[in-house]
Formats: sequence, C-alpha cells, structure tokens
Amino acid sequence: MAGEAVEALLAKQAITEVIFRYARAIDRMDEALLRSVFHPGARHRHFYEGPSSDPEAPSTPEAPGDFVAFALGLLSTFSHTHHQLGNTLIELDGTGHANAETYFTAFHRMRPRGDPLAGPAAYDTEMDYFVGGRYIDRFALRDGEWKIVARTGMTDWMRLEPPTSQGFHDIDAETIGQRAPHDFLYRHSSD
Repeated sequence: MAGEAVEALLAKQAITEVIFRYARAIDRMDEALLRSVFHPGARHRHFYEGPSSDPEAPSTPEAPGDFVAFALGLLSTFSHTHHQLGNTLIELDGTGHANAETYFTAFHRMRPRGDPLAGPAAYDTEMDYFVGGRYIDRFALRDGEWKIVARTGMTDWMRLEPPTSQGFHDIDAETIGQRAPHDFLYRHSSD
C-alpha cells in the first residue's frame, strides 16, 4: 500500500512539472521546451483547435500547423507575457492516464500599432491583456514519461487596460524577464 502511495505521489509530481515547463516555455517562447510537454498525436483546444505539437504539419501565419506554431506566432505580438499557475488537481486513473485541472492567470503586454510585430488587434498604445482560466489536461504515461495528450483551455475572465509600468525601466536590465535564449535563466543554468 505504501509503495502505491509513493508511486502516485511521484506520478503527480512528474505531471506537475510538465505543467510548470509549459508555462516556462510559453513565457520564454522556448519552442523546444514547449514541444517537449506533448506526446505525439496530442490535441489542443485553447484559442486554437488542432494538433498540439506536430513540427511536420504545414504551417503559414494564416493557418498554423499546430498549437506550438500558433502560440509562438501569437506570443510574438506581445512584448512580455507572464503565466502564473495556481490550484492543480490531478486524478490518476490507474491505467497510465491522468486528468489534471490547473488554474492560471496570464498577463500579456500587447505591442502598439506601428510596431512591426504588433498583431491585427493592436491599439494606438501598448495595452495590458489579462486572462484567468484553467487548463483541463489529459495525460498519458508512455515510455516512462508523463506528457499531455489533450488540453482544453477554459477562459473564466478577461481584462484589457492601458499599461502602468512606473519604475519598470529603473530595474537592472539583466533582471527583467526576456525571451529564450536571452533570459538570465538560460545563462544561469549553463554556469
């Protein structure tokens, strides 16, 4: 009985770390890390519906081949993002599958109209776009690794407002979050 409990805890920890790696990959725009959280054939439904990670799928800006291409294209229209994860409940079903629900709050700094990377919904000035919701995930254990096989993103609330960043530019530039590979994390982890 104790061995089963330990195995369940180890499985839940492994699943939690996949969820955390997803948030890191999104905020750092780390394509390799983002692709690593999905098993082949995974499906996605979060502002996009289709395969989660199929690097061979034909992709254009108008029709991304998979969620990873969609997400990286969309995220490039923001100068900064920050995903904060909250409550995570994981239910193992004893068959090498699990269901997980994770609450998230996401911040996005929209690029203004005139910025060459701004999206089609850009405003005259930068805007702060906040989203609160939940990731509803189906996980599978394959070849000893827990990864996502299906994700549905639920949106519970959204908010759009002008930015306020008083004092932000007074912070040491090295300690301001960047995208991969420029973020301090990537330099720090290679020391």
